[in-house]
Amino acid sequence: MDRNELIQRTFPYLLKRLEDAGINATPEVDPQTNGYILTVDTMRFNVENLLSDLSRRDPAQHQEQVERWVAFMIETLRMPEYSLNDPDELRRRIRTRIIRSGQSSDLPITYIRPFTDGLAKALYLDFPNSVSLVTDQSLARYPLSVDELFYYGQINTDNEPIDTKQQVGPFTELLGESPFIAGKAANIGALVNNLQIDAPHGLFFAIPQRSVLLYAPIDPEDISRQILQMADYMRFAVMEEFGNNNGFAISRDIFYCLPTGEFGPITRGDNPDLHELFSNPKIDFETFMGLVEKYLYVPESFVQRFLAK
Repeated sequence: MDRNELIQRTFPYLLKRLEDAGINATPEVDPQTNGYILTVDTMRFNVENLLSDLSRRDPAQHQEQVERWVAFMIETLRMPEYSLNDPDELRRRIRTRIIRSGQSSDLPITYIRPFTDGLAKALYLDFPNSVSLVTDQSLARYPLSVDELFYYGQINTDNEPIDTKQQVGPFTELLGESPFIAGKAANIGALVNNLQIDAPHGLFFAIPQRSVLLYAPIDPEDISRQILQMADYMRFAVMEEFGNNNGFAISRDIFYCLPTGEFGPITRGDNPDLHELFSNPKIDFETFMGLVEKYLYVPESFVQRFLAK
């Protein structure tokens, strides 16, 4: 189903269900992103998130997903900005989430903490039908400090349920309905322990979107081939996750984490010369190798540990 057909099928039903709930929503196109939004009074909802989700699903599942989105909008609109005064409830609901650093510039969240270049960790509250970003204003009213919130938030994110674990190319893929799956990457040690991953030399991982985490134990005996296979897989993952203004997308990069705690990217996914790598599925091998050379940005410490012979 192409995008126009998806919009034509989705919008009338979505607007009717909102109208049934007493909510008058106005569809608009965001002039900055050219993505669809719904405006309700002073609030704006990015419909691209819903469209991206529907594009991945069987049409038989679309109505159920739209109903969930309607419930999310109703819950968000009918409850004021959450200001939880009960420390125990706050500890239960708080989550950490990895976001693109550029997203934070338009949001009232100066408290964010760096994850790696281009990515940051933010705090969210998890409710039955929605999640709510913790803003600077709400943070000032909470009975817990920002350090405590990040501490409990990461514990809760580490324990978010994983619905699917499967092999995809060179990676093991973790999938879930939760928007916090990628946030598990902020505590790789817990991920390795919780899933009993055998990775004595460390772990490669990637977080192309918020509900996906890809990982592969580092294989020092065949690491050059492993890196090429991961790069080839990632270019298709990026095509899927970053297409159509996908608000779920996080990073084009592949990361490594060593048992010593050393951590960082081995790629530079924001290189402007990589457009063809991330947009053309039919490039030949010679072109692929040339683009991968531009994609890789391996730290010297990693080279000395695994690649220098």
